[in-house]
Amino acid sequence: MKIKIAFLFLFFIQNIVFAQDIVKSKHFISFPGAYHKWEYKISTGISLTRLPNEIIEEEINTLPTINADFKIGLPLKFMLHSRVNTNYISNMLSLAIQKNIINRKIAVATGVNTSYWFGQLYQDVIRLKAYGFIVNPYIAGGIHFNDIYLSLKFENQFSIMKTSSEDAMLGRSSQPNSAYAIQIIVEQPLWKNNWVALGVKLNYSKFYYQAWLTYTAIDEYLLYPEYSFTFIF
Repeated sequence: MKIKIAFLFLFFIQNIVFAQDIVKSKHFISFPGAYHKWEYKISTGISLTRLPNEIIEEEINTLPTINADFKIGLPLKFMLHSRVNTNYISNMLSLAIQKNIINRKIAVATGVNTSYWFGQLYQDVIRLKAYGFIVNPYIAGGIHFNDIYLSLKFENQFSIMKTSSEDAMLGRSSQPNSAYAIQIIVEQPLWKNNWVALGVKLNYSKFYYQAWLTYTAIDEYLLYPEYSFTFIF
């Protein structure tokens, strides 16, 4: 009888601990809390990036892209996060591995995001293309209040880029510290059980992949603000 009571007590305590340890992950995709193993979320939305006036004309300084995300929970509080960004002229495929460190009301995670991007422009006699690789180590923190999840993320960037026209190489660059970024995202219900994420990302960068067409020779950090609106499924 004592053994049964002890077993029930341990089972009860274990359930309490794990219930506190796993943040409800029903709605968020950017918040750095851990998912249950093999639990996944999908989101889609749009982002707008404003290019600096130093590298582009005022009338074409905003670039919209369509975004799609897939995030899945792995064992040991690891996460796998894939993303596609596209507006035809500039496109990016990303894959990130993330490790959750703290997973309660306040969550903390760290990870590395690796991206392959390519650009293309074919108009009359203009036939340009470019591609490159970007690596972003990052750390993210967040806090949630009932139905509001607030996240803050810091990134560094390492990038390689090549541009060409037909078979002629136009340029190549490799920068070990090409950008620093900070991102703020709020995830919350918009109506009923339909959730959205609103984000602002400030890219302080020497190189931004959507600006590949400018062929800028400016070797200094410029600010590229990015605004996003996303539906979470």
